[in-house]
Amino acid sequence: MVRYENQCVGCPKELGCTKPNCRYWNVPIWVCDSCGEEDTDLWEYEGKDLCKDCLLEAVPKIHHE
Repeated sequence: MVRYENQCVGCPKELGCTKPNCRYWNVPIWVCDSCGEEDTDLWEYEGKDLCKDCLLEAVPKIHHE
């Protein structure tokens, strides 16, 4: 899933705040739907956004040694 955070860095007063156009105002944070950890790489599987570890747990393994 994606959530958005305000990561304002406190721009100097002489520049002024540009909220609607500021890249720090609504920063997307990607979170694994299974473990809840933040990750930059997520895969969609069965309607959920999963990190690599959770994806490997969710996908059935077909060959066991």
